[in-house]
Amino acid sequence: MRKKILQTLMVCLTLLVVSCREEDLDKQENPTITANEKASKVSLGAYQSEMPYNINVVYFIPSNISARPEYERRVSEFMIAAQEYYRQNMYNWGYGSRSFGLLKNPATNRIKINVIHGALPMTSYSYSAGGGRILSEVSTWFASHPTDRTSEHTIIFTAVPTPETEIPYYGLGTTCFVGDNEAWDCKNLTLNNAGTDKIKAYLGGFFHELGHAMNLDHDALPKSQENVAGYGTSLMGIGNYTYGYSSTILTKSCCAVLNNCQLFSTTTKPAGYFYKFDGDFNITSITSSYSNGRINISGTYTSSAPLNGIISYFSPNDDYYAPSGLVSNTSNTFSTFIDVADLHSTDSKYQFYLRAVYTDGSILTSNIYSFTFANNIPVYHFGINQTGWAASSSSQYSIHPASLAIDGNISTYWHSNYVSGSVQTAPIAGQPQNFPYYFDINIGSIKQLSGLYFTQHQGLARTAKNLSVWTRATVNDGWKYEGNYNLTNTTPKQYIDFPQKESARYIRIRFISSFDGLPYVAMPEIGAYENKLF
Repeated sequence: MRKKILQTLMVCLTLLVVSCREEDLDKQENPTITANEKASKVSLGAYQSEMPYNINVVYFIPSNISARPEYERRVSEFMIAAQEYYRQNMYNWGYGSRSFGLLKNPATNRIKINVIHGALPMTSYSYSAGGGRILSEVSTWFASHPTDRTSEHTIIFTAVPTPETEIPYYGLGTTCFVGDNEAWDCKNLTLNNAGTDKIKAYLGGFFHELGHAMNLDHDALPKSQENVAGYGTSLMGIGNYTYGYSSTILTKSCCAVLNNCQLFSTTTKPAGYFYKFDGDFNITSITSSYSNGRINISGTYTSSAPLNGIISYFSPNDDYYAPSGLVSNTSNTFSTFIDVADLHSTDSKYQFYLRAVYTDGSILTSNIYSFTFANNIPVYHFGINQTGWAASSSSQYSIHPASLAIDGNISTYWHSNYVSGSVQTAPIAGQPQNFPYYFDINIGSIKQLSGLYFTQHQGLARTAKNLSVWTRATVNDGWKYEGNYNLTNTTPKQYIDFPQKESARYIRIRFISSFDGLPYVAMPEIGAYENKLF
């Protein structure tokens, strides 16, 4: 959990009114709820909502704990404040005056809370193991109370005897876990006594975890917007630290995800509509350029269903600092950019990836591309999609064929044959099972290759040490020598750069030696990349 700080209830309500520059608003603004859409209004006992899908609010009480005094007021106040915060952010980014559905009693302004008594004592619901246990009991309860389950999204408040009690505090799928204690009360947010910072930190974190329950990932605003009025810090980044002190908002990317979330739907959909897409989303080609401090990335993609939008992420080792943004795209192309000055550091490895957002709320992540920095200049190695590749080798053990080195899975691997008395096949048919071994790849079409990457056996067994590489564009061309290279005896992906970019479809690798000195080699992954840019 990352801290999120609130100071006072007035500060909390003030920060609901965040602003964004007009030119950044989504031009295809979603309208507010129309008269026809209001037909989706639902009632459940004394509770009502103008939205057809409403978040399930659970108050979970371990077997040896009592419900905390006035929990209904505390939980209601925070959920209503959160609803307004999300509504204002959606409006500011051009998605209409919409928020998540929440069942409320209009006479009392209290929300519907499902009280569930746990089967186990407080100590059984620890941070690490408690989430799964609580979720299992909550799922069982909803199975026997189906009309009380009003969506696929749930927030669970666990009653705790003291603020120091360890509890689950994170998102798990479409569920998030927070807590409730009388110290965590909006009326206490104005206190500045010793120790109240910890209370404020816990209360603030609630907004962040709620985002996870509604499909939001960690992300960040560009660094240049940190001190711009109306921007500041992303709630789903390190906004945990800034909420209540400085402007803390949802990014436009987050609102694009919420736009398709079940809880934000203003109309009832057919049963089974949401989160059912389980198809494919892949980047099929990628190119890049770097000039005047800006990284430009474009390419093509495939999706097995129409999508509603694409989000790009530039993620360092800590995804709380990953700037996100909506991508320009057509039915099969995309383009995006980021200024290096908008990254939060240049001293760590970065990952670039896309997330496709579908109208049913499903989200799929593309293949991931890594890059680093040298003297604050990006160094790219963007790998080529391996779909449709074919591989063969002069030696392979039956259950570890060559194809396992190009399947995108580092837990599977190609292994040279070690059956006694066996010999190698083409291109050195009849040679004994000893170095060198040949490994051929057909990448399906001619690409502009800048080099190859290798991932060694994750147990560092039979790791390759020295190799040579050749390429050719067609089977009628002669093999062009690209050089001799040494790998390291380490588990991360490592790259070899060709002397120059080559037009190639076929790759031949000659494995010459291994680190353990034995006459065998194993390789989990071999790939190629088109771009290496300094």
